[in-house]
Amino acid sequence: MMDGMVFVLVIMFCFVLPIVMAGIWTDHKKKMAQLSTQLDSSEKHRLEQELVGVKKRLEVLEAIVTDKKYQLNEEFAALKLVDK
Repeated sequence: MMDGMVFVLVIMFCFVLPIVMAGIWTDHKKKMAQLSTQLDSSEKHRLEQELVGVKKRLEVLEAIVTDKKYQLNEEFAALKLVDK
């Protein structure tokens, strides 16, 4: 009777336990990959928002630099430097 119980325990430790442990490890790896993807998505969203802000600032700077008043002021400043 004792030999049968020892045999069952040996089978459990040699075969069942490693299979269960591999399943737990695989599930953990899958959850970590999903979490990594979620973090990447939030980082992507943050970078997209930052890019939108940079584009808006660039549009404002382009408007200032191409403004005729700005160009005229630059020409006056250049003339003042020539006169000195």
